[in-house]
Amino acid sequence: MKSTKFSRKEIQLIYCGFKQDCPTGVVSADKFRELYSQFFPLGDATVFARQIFQMMDQDMDGSVSFEEFLVVMSMLSRGSIDEKLQWVFNLYDLNGEGFLTVDSMIEIGASIYEMLGKYTDPPVHEATVREHVTRIFIKMDSNADGIVTFSEFKEFCVNDDKIRHNFCVFNSVL
Repeated sequence: MKSTKFSRKEIQLIYCGFKQDCPTGVVSADKFRELYSQFFPLGDATVFARQIFQMMDQDMDGSVSFEEFLVVMSMLSRGSIDEKLQWVFNLYDLNGEGFLTVDSMIEIGASIYEMLGKYTDPPVHEATVREHVTRIFIKMDSNADGIVTFSEFKEFCVNDDKIRHNFCVFNSVL
């Protein structure tokens, strides 16, 4: 596939795994949540899985095809830092407005902690999530206008060693 950075052999390997979990060649929202939940058995992945699913379902037909899955996996594992940042920004931009609000970031942050489960060490409470996300939002919002643009998001992420490193963790070879 020309829209990915995978070799033909890699695509064949990925397809075998995809067909094993999704014999019909597409994954529904319920199946996606079920698969996601297997990785996070102590939490509730429902909300976060729905958000990721919506990002992958590019044609908005209620299912993720192998091609849609492959394009996202290629970008996350082999894409440039700009491509990865744009994808994450779009994940946080729940309404597709082109900017982030503290509320949209809190919603995603809460869904991540919900997915990780109540048994994290140390335990995380809703107020803690709100405080943590608000603190990060204020740092990102460099002009203090109450919204974070992609430019502000990118600048914050590339200038933070820990965040930049986390984006590189996804770089992989099959």
